[in-house]
Amino acid sequence: MIGSPLLQRCALGLWFLALGALGLLRWWMRYARDAQVFADAVMHIWLWGSLALAAIGLIWIARAVAAHRRHRDARP
Repeated sequence: MIGSPLLQRCALGLWFLALGALGLLRWWMRYARDAQVFADAVMHIWLWGSLALAAIGLIWIARAVAAHRRHRDARP
């Protein structure tokens, strides 16, 4: 096995979190260039989709850490 068990459990959550962060960065770059971004429906979808991906990633990581702690505490 490569890597720690906790990192393996968190991998998908980290991937979702990174995609959400990249999406937010893309949204911010567009917002900084053109302040009329709130009138653009595509940028609204980009913003809310990125926030949703980041939230899913955070929830996934929190659940993986909790499962890792339960598994670690259950060992004799």
